[in-house]
Amino acid sequence: MTTGRQNAAVAGGNPISWTVENDGSRLRVVDSIERRQLTFTPEEGGRLSVADVAREWFVPVDRAATLGVSTLWLPTTWDVFLRAPDGTLLADIPAGETGAVTDKAVAEVTTAPIKIYFASRGGLRVSTVDGQTRLEGVGGTPLVLGARSPHEQPARTITVPPTPEGYMRGVSEFGAALKTASPERTFPTLRGYPPEIQIGSELDIPQGPQRPETGVTLRLPRTVETVFAAAPLAYFLGAEIEPGRPPRLELDGDRTVPIDSFGATTPEALHRLLVHTFTLDCVARTEGQYPMELSARRTIEAAGVRLDWEAIYEKPLADRLAAFLSVDLQTVEAAAPDWRLTADIPETDDSGPLLPHLANELADIRTYPADHYPSESRERASTGQPSVSEQVNDATDTLLRGADPRPPGGESGAVNDRVPRSVEDASATPDVFRIRRADSILQVYAGNGVPIGANKITEESYLRHLSETPDETAALRVVVVCNDTEMLAEASVEEIYSSAPLLSVTGELRTNLTVDSLRDLLQSDIDLIHYIGHVSERGLSCADGHLDIGDLDAVSAQLFILNGCRSFRQGEKLVENGALAGVGTLQNVNNQVATEMGKKIAQLLQHGWPLAGALSLLRFDAIAGQEYTVLGDGTAELVSADSGVPACCLVEPTPDGEYRVSIDTYLTRVRHLGTIFRPSFGEDDVYHLAGGEVSQWVADETELRELFERENAPVQLRRERSSTKLSLRWSHDLAEDMSPLSDGLTERMSPSSPLSDSSSKETTETD
Repeated sequence: MTTGRQNAAVAGGNPISWTVENDGSRLRVVDSIERRQLTFTPEEGGRLSVADVAREWFVPVDRAATLGVSTLWLPTTWDVFLRAPDGTLLADIPAGETGAVTDKAVAEVTTAPIKIYFASRGGLRVSTVDGQTRLEGVGGTPLVLGARSPHEQPARTITVPPTPEGYMRGVSEFGAALKTASPERTFPTLRGYPPEIQIGSELDIPQGPQRPETGVTLRLPRTVETVFAAAPLAYFLGAEIEPGRPPRLELDGDRTVPIDSFGATTPEALHRLLVHTFTLDCVARTEGQYPMELSARRTIEAAGVRLDWEAIYEKPLADRLAAFLSVDLQTVEAAAPDWRLTADIPETDDSGPLLPHLANELADIRTYPADHYPSESRERASTGQPSVSEQVNDATDTLLRGADPRPPGGESGAVNDRVPRSVEDASATPDVFRIRRADSILQVYAGNGVPIGANKITEESYLRHLSETPDETAALRVVVVCNDTEMLAEASVEEIYSSAPLLSVTGELRTNLTVDSLRDLLQSDIDLIHYIGHVSERGLSCADGHLDIGDLDAVSAQLFILNGCRSFRQGEKLVENGALAGVGTLQNVNNQVATEMGKKIAQLLQHGWPLAGALSLLRFDAIAGQEYTVLGDGTAELVSADSGVPACCLVEPTPDGEYRVSIDTYLTRVRHLGTIFRPSFGEDDVYHLAGGEVSQWVADETELRELFERENAPVQLRRERSSTKLSLRWSHDLAEDMSPLSDGLTERMSPSSPLSDSSSKETTETD
């Protein structure tokens, strides 16, 4: 057991704190709001003596301290930028490589879960030994550490009347949150959080209008649908919204561009314009403080686009936008990252307060009439024909539906179901419906009912995250509750949660809790509760009855997993009563499937995947994942990924014994649109815009094993995506045994096989 002392911990509400442990042989840096932790160790025999210090940095930091040592070991291999004190880039050092600057320098650790900087007046040297990055002050000069939390909060609350004109005035102030109008605002930490919106009878803008003078105006029809759809674009462009027809973009008052030319409808055109300008600004920023090789720039220039990027970088925002509009939309869309979020929200007053949160995520906002959600099933009723995506959904429902669920490949009755077999399937419940598909990584829904294929959000779930305050407790508390002895196999997830190598996680296992004990647990300070047991309309099964979450006055547990049949009703009540977010099930699940799903969810959370990301990956992995849904803020994480961006390795064996490899990246609340990602294997000199599949290369078995040994990450075989069984693997396991990569390959790749290349491609496209 470690002993430690707090050093300048959370004084004045600072989210960053230091903890020196093991008599000065380890430093733990904690972002107590975002629940992120990092550990650093000095050279063998060295002793840390951390003391806060005031120092000027080229970027904002929340806290800085001298470390009393000249050499420090980072916990893994990370990309490092070496910069001059004014921020000028001097060296770009990929993970696993070596570099040095022999004058005053600052090291920016680009992929760490917390924004970390190290400074030394004598220069810095970066090297890698045995899978760890070593940072050394040249000539023995001491290191200074700077750290910043990515946590953002709205600076103001604006009151608007619930009219199109009122929303126009409120959304026009979103651009006031931008920290810069330069292309660097494509980095999520330089955009700031838009002001909150509340509904009232009169307009009230505290401290008056503060929107930056960007010279950009959106003229839009007086409709709620159009203004809601425009909110993310107005935020990113710092634009003012004014009434006007036809919809148009005005630049500096003397240049006018029709908006509807960008899409079939005005909302679609507004989103495509956002994707277009955002992607090109990401390319333009390569001429600034981040002069890197970006794959998006390669793609655009390979298509014949010839722009003077250096000159464009220096232009005011309106002039840059004018230059961007000369580029073909489809050319840019081929270079754009997979968009992170599509949001379906009703055209009601309740949706107004959601706008700043969705704009902050640059969401594609789709509205629907307050009393009618146009789900695919309802659209089919009017046309008489199912869509392609609905045909896939129907097949999924056929497999999963029924009072007698079976494990994949198993026989009826081989395992016990987690509820009595007479319980009706969730998809037959009137307020459970299939969401309209969208071309984005994640979908969310606000309104009545339970959507299949999307996470249900509320304003309260966003506000709970924003209201987080620093907590002196560095350790994360995870409690696994197993209230049925037949399900003890899943209780091993307690060991999974406790095994995070860079974190202080307290994993606890409780069995056969009573109603009172479970109630007390849910009302105590817990980061995650993982419940394993039966769930019914009466509530969560306990040793002496059932606990209905609706009977609780409040819930203090932050995150939850309810791994029992049809648990989404109790999950909804957890979010309504105070939980930030969690996972529930839509229909019956049998023990075998639920046990495997519970373990895989735990593994993904422990490796930094947010709740929605974990479920998204598992839905790709197996049809069984369709049974699970996220309630509340799906961006919530237990911990953060070691590489900054959660990623899955996709592998496809080739007939000649090699492997096609790509990295599928998942955007998070902090590391979302604009984040850059460089794989540790393949084209090391090329950066990618995170979001979707990036970087594809061919590797032999030796090279692939080397990749798997570097970092423990989820791995999927492309041929197994959307299969009926859970097939997600982990790279460290595959490094020891590569045989699963080629098992059954000959049969699967034969022309008559249902899992041949053409079949696999079709399945992937329809998911």
